[in-house]
Amino acid sequence: MKKSVIFLIAVLYLISIVVVSFFGLQISVDQFQVYMTSLSITSYDQLVNQNKYLTINFNDSEGYASVVIEYDYAPSNASYPDGVSFSLINNTYTNEEGETAYYAQVSVTGEVVFYSRRTVRLTITSTDGSKLSDSVTIVCR
Repeated sequence: MKKSVIFLIAVLYLISIVVVSFFGLQISVDQFQVYMTSLSITSYDQLVNQNKYLTINFNDSEGYASVVIEYDYAPSNASYPDGVSFSLINNTYTNEEGETAYYAQVSVTGEVVFYSRRTVRLTITSTDGSKLSDSVTIVCR
């Protein structure tokens, strides 16, 4: 009887190894990632028909103007709170030499620098996989 119990335990052990190997009971990192559920630009001075607008003044003596775009996200315990990217629309032109030049540029921290008076559209997008975004039209006058 003792041999049959040891044999039964050995068989169950081998079956459990096969089951675990087949189904892969490994912990996935994605199981513990907290995605953003909302992302919103907070630096704007007008809201017209659900469109955000921000107006800044060009500094002629300095030759540029800049603004840092601020945003909120939720939940506060999101795994990647800095997981956002910034992009600009209508910020380039082709100069006399045929090269691409910039009216405005945005840094990875959300600072937009204008080199001339111009209106551009900035979009912030989450990069954590939640695919959230928000936009603001920035008028530099």
